[in-house]
Amino acid sequence: MKNCVFCELGNNPKKKNEADLLYEDDKCVVLLDLYPVDYGHLLVIPKKHYLNMLKAPDEVVCHMFKIAKKFAILEKERLGADGANISTNIGKVAGQAVMHFHVHVIPRYNNKRKSFGFGSNIAITKEDRIELKELLGKRKAGQHHQ
Repeated sequence: MKNCVFCELGNNPKKKNEADLLYEDDKCVVLLDLYPVDYGHLLVIPKKHYLNMLKAPDEVVCHMFKIAKKFAILEKERLGADGANISTNIGKVAGQAVMHFHVHVIPRYNNKRKSFGFGSNIAITKEDRIELKELLGKRKAGQHHQ
C-alpha cells in the first residue's frame, strides 16, 4: 500500500537495514518497537498489507502469532521476562496507530514498570537497542535460538 510505513519496512531492503530488524521470513518481519511500552517490546509485521487482523487471512494471522510466541519464549530466556503481552489493535479506537496489521510482543517483568498502555512509552537508549539486538539476534526463517 502506498505511504504505509510498515509496507515500506517489510518490503524495502534498505529500510529493513535501517530498522531494528530481528527476524525475517517470506511472510513477515520482526522489529524492535520505536515507542516501546516495556524493555524488549517487539512488532511482528506481515510483509503484505492488511488493514488489521480482521482483514488478514487466517493462515497469516496464525503465522504471525506463531512467530510472536517464539519471540515471547526467547524474551523469557534471554531477557529474563516473567511474562508477556501478545496483542493486536483493531482500529484507532482500540489504539491502532499504524493502519497495517501487526502484533505486539511485550515482555513483562515482576516489580518493574507495572503500567500498561500504548502511549505510556518508556525511554530506550541506543545502547538498550544494541543490547536487545544482540540478545534476541537477527534470525532468518528456519533459524532457532540456542
